[in-house]
Amino acid sequence: MHIRAMNPAPDLLKAARIALRLSQKDLAEAAGIGERSLSRMEAEPSDQTVRTQIAVQRALEAIGVEFLSQDGDRGPGFRLPAGWYQSDS
Repeated sequence: MHIRAMNPAPDLLKAARIALRLSQKDLAEAAGIGERSLSRMEAEPSDQTVRTQIAVQRALEAIGVEFLSQDGDRGPGFRLPAGWYQSDS
């Protein structure tokens, strides 16, 4: 059973952006924040603001990403929306 993550770490938000193959510019626009704010959040997670983190989380969830909390001996993670991942091969 998976438990929804309420506050995914900035590193997890970045990993989801990369998995979706979104540019920082595209995600920042979707989140309604500046590209520089997103770049700072990803580069220096301890310096990010809660508002920036929430905006990014909500934008990714609107695309269909589901963030998951730690579950037993498995760490936090995320699921991509069905049909999103396409192999390059």
